[in-house]
Amino acid sequence: MKRMILTAEIGKRAGRAEVFWRVCLAGLMSLCVIAVRAQLAVKGPFEITPLTDSVYLFTSYGAFNGKYYPANGLFALTPKGAVVIDGPWDPKDRQPLLDSIWKRHQQKVILCLATHFHEDRSGALKEYGALGIATYATKMTDSLCELHNEPRAKHLMTPDTTFHLGSFTMQTFYPGPGHAPDNIVVWLPREKILYGGCFLKSVEDENLGNLSDANIAVWDQDALKLKCFKHPRYMIVGHGDWHSLQAIDHTIELVKKEKRK
Repeated sequence: MKRMILTAEIGKRAGRAEVFWRVCLAGLMSLCVIAVRAQLAVKGPFEITPLTDSVYLFTSYGAFNGKYYPANGLFALTPKGAVVIDGPWDPKDRQPLLDSIWKRHQQKVILCLATHFHEDRSGALKEYGALGIATYATKMTDSLCELHNEPRAKHLMTPDTTFHLGSFTMQTFYPGPGHAPDNIVVWLPREKILYGGCFLKSVEDENLGNLSDANIAVWDQDALKLKCFKHPRYMIVGHGDWHSLQAIDHTIELVKKEKRK
């Protein structure tokens, strides 16, 4: 009889212990969820990542609809000076980028290019232009910047333009409307880097994001045009993880998914 009572008591204790650990586990999972949500509300650090000996990716954070999002840009070292593609989204990161390029590479930024009119791409144009940096945008981008009261470039270019700075070559290409009516991409032929900007979505993205100026009807067809850039070493997206070479295909799938809604 005593053994039966003792066994029953042990069972009760084991049951209480199981409940205790389940509660602890549930609490831990809740904290993890809260932590993930908190990360979305906190601005991340400004980061610079080398892609090659002369091309670097930088990530700056900006706010949209109450949350912070990373925005990717590039800078390249050339025989004539440094070139920036899409200056930092956060104004607080713009001068530090110039300072870092000078401190690390002893080069001044001589050119800044915006790939479309949205603030995360055109925001640095006025500030960099005031510092004597040659700022560039397409005529369509400039018109949209003027219409939406965004900073404007000092120099206008055609959508398909090739820049030669010593041995460095940079080609811009207009695939057609997609994320925005004026979005262009940039190809660095020697380095085999395709900078898609916001025209291309990260493989981690589950949707197309901001569609306020998007053209869903043709975006997927226009994205196919980027297949003309053969064997890219990197395929840089405007926001989020940029390590995959599947950004074109993933963007096309997301557009098709949006069309089916």
